[in-house]
Amino acid sequence: MMWIYVVLIIFIAGWVMLGIYVFSEIKKTYDRGGVFTSKLLLIWYVMWGFHHLTLILSSLYGLWSIPINRTFALAGGLILFVVGVVILPAGMIEFRSLRRSTGQDISKLITTGIYQWSRNPQFLGWSLMLFGVSLIGRSGLALALTVVFVIILHLYTVRLEEPYLERLYGDEYCMYKSRAARWIGIPQEDIQN
Repeated sequence: MMWIYVVLIIFIAGWVMLGIYVFSEIKKTYDRGGVFTSKLLLIWYVMWGFHHLTLILSSLYGLWSIPINRTFALAGGLILFVVGVVILPAGMIEFRSLRRSTGQDISKLITTGIYQWSRNPQFLGWSLMLFGVSLIGRSGLALALTVVFVIILHLYTVRLEEPYLERLYGDEYCMYKSRAARWIGIPQEDIQN
């Protein structure tokens, strides 16, 4: 069983090292008003791959077991996972373009469909899926990794992405922010003067 901890340490080290590089490159890209390169996206996916493999292995092996009812964990985890599986692609589909969905095409601000309810449905769906996997495995380590994931996405959104979108789209984005919740909520009516 010791091998699993060695693998997890290697995956976590890869995740952290790539994360430092990825987020510094994202900041540079946003500072110059650019778009994500294919290389940056590939490294972003590999970085999260290390995280997700760590989370999945932790859940499969029930590392740092959470003492909750197995049936409740399975049912609740499956519900969270399925809701996430519905929300994540709904956000991607609304972009109607893989390039737009991955930040390589910034020609248009998307505010329709699920984006009326959430400014970040892809991140929300992704997070729900990971919470579901963590709950199904009743793994405290997987749950901790999911919480870290959510915190990183929140900080990324607040500190990097939203200021960039405000500079890029100006008043259009500010109005959108006043109508749509960051994560999930009922769309607000336009404020008419």
